[in-house]
This record gives sequence, C-alpha cells and structure tokens, in this order.
Amino acid sequence: MSGWCLIRSMNDISKELCEERAQRTEKRLDKHSSAIDELCACSVKLTEMMRIHNERIDDHESRLGSLEKRPGDIVGRVIDALISAVTAAIVCMIL
Repeated sequence: MSGWCLIRSMNDISKELCEERAQRTEKRLDKHSSAIDELCACSVKLTEMMRIHNERIDDHESRLGSLEKRPGDIVGRVIDALISAVTAAIVCMIL
C-alpha cells in the first residue's frame, strides 16, 4: 500500500479503494515486466553487437593504414636505390 493512499484514506478514500488501486497497479506492472525483460535482453545483445562491430572497425582501420602506408614505403625504397646508384656511379667515375 502506498503512502499516498494512506494520507488520502484519512480524508475521503476508503481502505478498500486504496487496496484495489494498488492491486490494479501491480497487475499493470506485471503485464509490462515481460516486455521490460525482453528489452533488457535486447539491450544486452545490441551492446555485444556494437562491441563486435567496433572491434571489426578497428581491425579494418589498421589494415587500411598498412595498405595506405605501402606506396610510401615503395617510393622510399626507390629513392634510396636511386641515391645509392648515383653515389656508386660518382664513386666509380672518381676512381
């Protein structure tokens, strides 16, 4: 029985009416408890799905980063090879 009913029962609401309202409220809450449980289960599933999705995004970002880095590495190697070749040619010309 709620505090509101106790306060009002002193004035103009009977105890029976208060108990009836409390029972109706309990029945309404019981009707929705299964829906609330289902929503909680869905929330847990969605949280897990988001975690997995974020892990996949992180994996894709790292893979893309390495793919985007490769052309720069190749260009660096070519430049290093050209510098080595030019240096070797200059040394050969001097000797």
